[in-house]
Amino acid sequence: MAAGGRGVYFRGLCTAPGGLHGRGGGSAAGQPGPPRPCGARGGGQGCPAAGLGEPCRARPSPWLSPCSSGRPGGAARAGGACPGRGAMRRLLRRRWVRGCAEPQRCTSSSSASRPLPETPSQEPARGQRRMNPLNIQMLSRSLHEQIFRGAQVHYSAAEIRRSVEHLQRHDLWGKETSTLPDVDLQLPRMYGDNIDEHFRLLAQKQSLPYLEAANELLRCELPPMPTQWAWQLGWTRYGPDGQTEAVDFPEERAVVLDVEVCVADGHCPTLAVAVSPHAWYSWCSRRLLEQRYSWSSHLTLADLIPLESPAGAGCAGRQDWPERVVVGHNVAFDRAFIKEQYLIQGSQVRFLDTMSMHMAISGLTGFQRSLWMAAKHGKRKGLQQVKQHIKKTRSKTEGPAIASWDWVHVSSINNLADVHALYVGGEPLDKEARELFVKGTMADIRSHFQDLMSYCAHDVQATHEVFQQQLPLFMERCPHPVTFAGMLEMGVSYLPVNGNWKRYLDDAQGVYEELQKEMKKSLMNLANDACQLLHEDRYPAV
Repeated sequence: MAAGGRGVYFRGLCTAPGGLHGRGGGSAAGQPGPPRPCGARGGGQGCPAAGLGEPCRARPSPWLSPCSSGRPGGAARAGGACPGRGAMRRLLRRRWVRGCAEPQRCTSSSSASRPLPETPSQEPARGQRRMNPLNIQMLSRSLHEQIFRGAQVHYSAAEIRRSVEHLQRHDLWGKETSTLPDVDLQLPRMYGDNIDEHFRLLAQKQSLPYLEAANELLRCELPPMPTQWAWQLGWTRYGPDGQTEAVDFPEERAVVLDVEVCVADGHCPTLAVAVSPHAWYSWCSRRLLEQRYSWSSHLTLADLIPLESPAGAGCAGRQDWPERVVVGHNVAFDRAFIKEQYLIQGSQVRFLDTMSMHMAISGLTGFQRSLWMAAKHGKRKGLQQVKQHIKKTRSKTEGPAIASWDWVHVSSINNLADVHALYVGGEPLDKEARELFVKGTMADIRSHFQDLMSYCAHDVQATHEVFQQQLPLFMERCPHPVTFAGMLEMGVSYLPVNGNWKRYLDDAQGVYEELQKEMKKSLMNLANDACQLLHEDRYPAV
């Protein structure tokens, strides 16, 4: 910005200090109004500071009134000349004669005090910045033309007035708003006629192979479950005719998977069961089959479950893996034990979580969860909350009071047993065997191997039954293909960590244990104080 005499010059904008005022802003006479676009003679191509040798002449704008003299009432001088215009011209002429082409510095904020129309005449001829009538920055001109195919934006006076009134009610009108640097980026080719069609077609193309694979699971009838499970390392395939064979990994496009871990043995997967439309599969870890005095606590890729490549094969150059779908309940837990998910090259497997789909279809809030638990299990504290909730809802609803409580019967908490009871029904799932994985040792799992494999297989079967009920409901509630594609991509995200992550976990665990000790100590002190009141019957006097 340069100043001289009584004129002020911005790069591409010309104002005089006499008090231009905008029609929508209502500025008082004598106050400087919004700057007018600057156009040079001969077509309005620019200003001297931009490297063109024409003196600056301010063109009249339909949103700006004639320049006032600063007198009360804002009367214009004879001939329409603004005070200070001659000084401004002399200043600009001196700059042009000297050949000065110094870069002009623009302000980084704009005032939202006066509505300005979105017209090309208000901006530099070569600028990318677009402002709406409220002086709020919009997409740059280049991005707007690419995304909206050159569509023109029109504002009505009523909409502008309503927006201004809304901003005034919240004390935001007249506040300065920051602006970002202009973006001139060449976007990839857009599919369809608009941005909605672009993302719809892109999501359909991206998720179609996985949707087709999921549809195979949706329509299939599972083969008979094996009655005897193979005690051998790695994957074993059980054909429909009862024949078993060792395989590197399941090669079907879609499988339902469940992984079990012996908690006492560490974080290594112990066994897994999968099913496809054509066969059942089981996987056993080396730590389960081989009895050693101790195993290393450090896991390697060889300890994890292969799903796309043989157990000992390198995967650095493999790029032809097909698109496949793995379905599971809380499948993020199972994914943590899949070998290919730790490869930097990425994987073509995507995961569908029946627990996440349940939360999208019939999930509960935190408060509803406690009410649901109370209604189903009859806990005393929960029942009190239920009664209070029913009392409140009865006073607020005009219809039948029971209608406000119907959600208990159309939802459930997130564990597999309750989700299966909600969507499928029938006999409840037997989850007692799970305690062996939580509290038992590897020796306990070896001695109950067949029972635990059958337990895992029944969980897989239950997950498939839930999936058959959920997927049509999910597609009905969330029909846009971007939702399905986004769920697939979010299911394979990862967070790179180093040794600091282990230190963070240890520190967090240490803080938790310290707080637990302090809480127990406080409770013990309170209990001791209460016991002291029993001495000589002092408690009645309190």
